[in-house]
Amino acid sequence: MRSRGACAVTRWLAVRWLAAGLLLSACTDEAGKSAPAALAPAAPAQAAAPSIDAVQDPTFVIHPIEDGQTLWDIARAYELNVEDILTANHMSRSEGRSLHKGQELKIPGRARLRDVETASDRADRRSRLPKLRDGVYHHVSRGESLWTLAHHYDVPVHAIMKRNRLTDDSASRLRPGQALIIPGLSGRQAKRAKARARRGAKGIEHTLAAGETIWDLARTFRVGAGEIMAANGLSEKQLKSLRRGQKILIPGVTQDKRGRVKRRRSPRTERAQRTARKLGLGTRRVARQLLRGRVKPRWIRAAGSTRRLVGTLRWPVAKGWFVRGYGSGEGGYHLAVDIMGKIGWNVRAAAPGIVAYSGNELRGYGNVVMVIHPGGWVTMYAHNSVNFVSAGEPVTRGTILAEVGSTGISRGPHVHFELMHRNKNCDPGPLFRPGIRHRSGKRSRVKKVTWRNPKKRPRAIRCHRRRRHPRSRWVVNESPAG
Repeated sequence: MRSRGACAVTRWLAVRWLAAGLLLSACTDEAGKSAPAALAPAAPAQAAAPSIDAVQDPTFVIHPIEDGQTLWDIARAYELNVEDILTANHMSRSEGRSLHKGQELKIPGRARLRDVETASDRADRRSRLPKLRDGVYHHVSRGESLWTLAHHYDVPVHAIMKRNRLTDDSASRLRPGQALIIPGLSGRQAKRAKARARRGAKGIEHTLAAGETIWDLARTFRVGAGEIMAANGLSEKQLKSLRRGQKILIPGVTQDKRGRVKRRRSPRTERAQRTARKLGLGTRRVARQLLRGRVKPRWIRAAGSTRRLVGTLRWPVAKGWFVRGYGSGEGGYHLAVDIMGKIGWNVRAAAPGIVAYSGNELRGYGNVVMVIHPGGWVTMYAHNSVNFVSAGEPVTRGTILAEVGSTGISRGPHVHFELMHRNKNCDPGPLFRPGIRHRSGKRSRVKKVTWRNPKKRPRAIRCHRRRRHPRSRWVVNESPAG
């Protein structure tokens, strides 16, 4: 005979056992009546059933790891950051690198699953790649970007992008295992380059401070925002959800014991610096001369020719849009064109020539690149997030010079583009090919001209001496779209 107290205890235990799948028989609650409690065994669990944690928390799904899968593969498949999965599973980065087959991971947010590529899948895909005659394949590793590849292989970034038909957007969305063609290399050259890559810097991990943005990282470490996005698998949407304490890989740099960060110079950069010293380029004094269109004959010869101008200019930001033109602003002082763009977009050379200056010593302009072109044109690209070229480096039409930014006196990411010739600033509008692009994608109806004779300027092109703002030499926080 069970007392009322014994039945109460039994009921309490039944509630607890039901959560584990056990069944309890009835029990009488009347004193003096017998009601033995019989427990039925739990139904056998199915092999593929999710864990109890997953059932109790519907904001997670459980992913069983297959052979050859990495944390990076899984994060890409669920369209998440590696940090999100590490945090959800209370794992360190070192633990994330030692996953094993059969291990289960919590995937937060019930994100949509794409196919996760295994090691055998990668090997099979690589074996099906067609043979190359104009270069070698490189399979992207985690933390690599186009800039680290260009550095190791000593091949211009724009050449890699062109050969692989990459846009500014797709260049920042490289994925581990992706096959890229490195053009112009033989097998022997590729082996030497891969050896340099193994010795080169893989990057450093940076812990985000409160309020720190991708722009801050690009400016601090002198690494492109697009490069950081590619190395960490970040989309433009994910940049808005960066949080304090999150770890971000800064690719291609090293840090010494004193905390000083530097980037190893590529062979191309070293050659350019030797050329700059020989020609006397790259200094602040040179930059100030060029602002007034004063170009020495030896610089023009180094750019390609002293007799004829290039004739036309390309649009400096492939998908960038026009916001301010030549002669705008109070009193018409703005003798330049402002072109806006997005994070990670590149600034390209408007014409072939030689880089005469790359730095940030011109007050108000932030990071600046100045290029001398055949015949004596000088073009300037200002407010860049980071510069990718050095003084003395030869460039072609479309060479990537920098990344769109907002350094110096600027509000919003844009390129301040100037064309200078013989002590004057000139209107580049009629020279742009295919034309002046607007955000809608349409192009302005501007009379197109070609200017090849340095001594004979077409009437459609206006030129004036550099002007200052009528009220202030340095206009603080002026919007390019104002």
